[in-house]
Amino acid sequence: MTPSSTERTGDPLFALLVGLYIALLAIAPAVFATARFVSADPGVLYATGIATVTFLTGVGWWVVERFWSRPARLGATRTRWLVGLGGLCYAFAGLFSLGWAGVFGVLAMFSGIGAAALGGVVGVMARTRYTDAVLADSERDCEFTAGWPDTQRNRLLAVVLPLWAIAVAGFASVYVAPELWPLTFAQVLFPVGIAIFMQSEPREYAVTAAGLEQRLPVARRLLSWERYTGYTRTEDALVVHRSVWLDGRFALADLDDPDAVETALARHLPRT
Repeated sequence: MTPSSTERTGDPLFALLVGLYIALLAIAPAVFATARFVSADPGVLYATGIATVTFLTGVGWWVVERFWSRPARLGATRTRWLVGLGGLCYAFAGLFSLGWAGVFGVLAMFSGIGAAALGGVVGVMARTRYTDAVLADSERDCEFTAGWPDTQRNRLLAVVLPLWAIAVAGFASVYVAPELWPLTFAQVLFPVGIAIFMQSEPREYAVTAAGLEQRLPVARRLLSWERYTGYTRTEDALVVHRSVWLDGRFALADLDDPDAVETALARHLPRT
């Protein structure tokens, strides 16, 4: 699927966040170079950091807004997540450089964490804009709000709780051991557990010809029908089976008209 030709040609907020992402990755090298070749005075280094963020955020915003203002093209592929992954790799590089880089490694680690979080936001924004572009002229066959049945949510929680327990142990390790890797591991594992469990939370959905639209509080995503192998109706849920990742489950108790939802799904998926 390709974005609609009606996609808008400018997106200042998206461009601003991309510029800030670039600036975060440039802070540590800029400060390190200043300390090495100009001055190690704290005031100079602080001013260098501020100037780097301000200048590169502005330049990045201008370049993206002027020459690449179609974020939906990024949202059309999974490469959108490489933005956040790049920030995470940068943070690990800062962590592993602490032995020789010292405070500059710490700066790189934390700016990389910020870039990873911001890159994730950029990826979600791109995915939302892609969804909006594809569905701009698409009819909604059926709209509903549903989450997983309680029994399935409890089973998923039983899987996620050990992940959170390990993450908490990683956070606590900083008080008993000097190594930073357990803390870094915990910082990755904890949000992964949250992301898995959030799959069971109630969401707004729309059945469309292009796929299943999922509406999150501040974002939207389109799950194309090619991702699914069929659907099943159980005693407590409509289950849409995915070839990769967790199946989607819609609790019958959450649906005003389960038969209407099943009819809409049956237009696009075989019953298994």
